[in-house]
Amino acid sequence: MAPVTRFAAFKYKAGTTNEQKRASLDGLLKLYEENAHLVNYGPRGGRNNNPEGFDKGFDVVFTVQFKDIKSRDDFIPDPKHVAYKMSIMDIVEDVIVYDFEEGNYGY
Repeated sequence: MAPVTRFAAFKYKAGTTNEQKRASLDGLLKLYEENAHLVNYGPRGGRNNNPEGFDKGFDVVFTVQFKDIKSRDDFIPDPKHVAYKMSIMDIVEDVIVYDFEEGNYGY
């Protein structure tokens, strides 16, 4: 089965402190570290430095490559993943999560 790459972006609410942002990212790193058996790599990411202005206000993006669809599907309902999502909802205004198999454009 083909690997599944996840692209995700967070837009923090106005007033979110740098400490809160750092804590949310530390939680993300820990989450994937605890689920390393499901991923080939990641999370890899950072803040936008593109000067074109198409960032839509998102603060940070990352990618993760799951071993396959089953691994991704096992990750989604994992209690640690659910708890992490709930823990950041107070500081996150918007999220994009986009999963894909490389080269599968559907046509």
